[in-house]
Amino acid sequence: MFYFFSLQCQIFFKRRKTLSIIRQNIIESATRHFSENGFAATSIQEIADDCGIAKGSLYKFFQSKEDLYIAFHDSQQMAMYTKIENIRADATLNSREVFILETECHFEFFLNNKFIMHDIKKMNTSKGHFAPYFLRLRANHLKYSKESLTRFLGEIVHPNIWDLVVMYNGIAREFIFLVLYENKPLNSRNIAVYIADRIEELAECIVQKKTKPILQNSLMDNYMKYEIAEKSIPVEEYRTSLLGNLLSTVKELPITNFRKVELSDAIALLQEELKKEAPKSILIHALLDFIGKEHELNNIVSQLKRYV
Repeated sequence: MFYFFSLQCQIFFKRRKTLSIIRQNIIESATRHFSENGFAATSIQEIADDCGIAKGSLYKFFQSKEDLYIAFHDSQQMAMYTKIENIRADATLNSREVFILETECHFEFFLNNKFIMHDIKKMNTSKGHFAPYFLRLRANHLKYSKESLTRFLGEIVHPNIWDLVVMYNGIAREFIFLVLYENKPLNSRNIAVYIADRIEELAECIVQKKTKPILQNSLMDNYMKYEIAEKSIPVEEYRTSLLGNLLSTVKELPITNFRKVELSDAIALLQEELKKEAPKSILIHALLDFIGKEHELNNIVSQLKRYV
């Protein structure tokens, strides 16, 4: 009886290993085809033929070309993040050296996978099958950037961390585009060191001036929670978060107490009106315009206007 059970286990694990090898072969073939021809010009039949299997057999592993592309993309991302985790685990490196190597690692990833950037640029990633995937991908990238910047700059930048994340990624993205789309002969290491210097200077200036953050932690943490879970933020919850940001920002504005009371009352009226089954659009926009006259609140008000 034990021998029979042991034999069954051997057959099961051997079959599982075989399936794993076939799946890996499919992903490797997809990588070659996607890199040479792009997503649109690559067919499932070509990949199946390359792997020496029937098209129907390929669909047992991946239900569609989109699913295969996502699996391939995930494998590339996983390789990059594994490399980043190894950099972070190296005890011989200081926080600055780790940050530079991480930034360089991101650059090398995009330079070695140019076709991914070209495909993403052509795809309408805000709709259809790819939408939730690319939202999750963006959220994960922002999460890694936040961790990198916190390690590098320290907890002192926590109130402004999301502003720094956006600036860091914006600078990096422009350099990547210059290399990929305009063929500028730029060195990844030099760019990584340069970005580290500029981000450090920006952080010092923000901390010294006690700059109020544009992106509140509560707002971005909420966004990250939903995007990583591949869910959409409910409109009501998003509005509540923005209104909370308005109130907390008003309390810290360098204005008279009378003006603070005016703005707080306007926000309270706005909250009440938005809770009604049939809110009055004219009143809502009048209140938003009144609140938005305060320059420091204009950014949050602009976001709110999209959700009322």
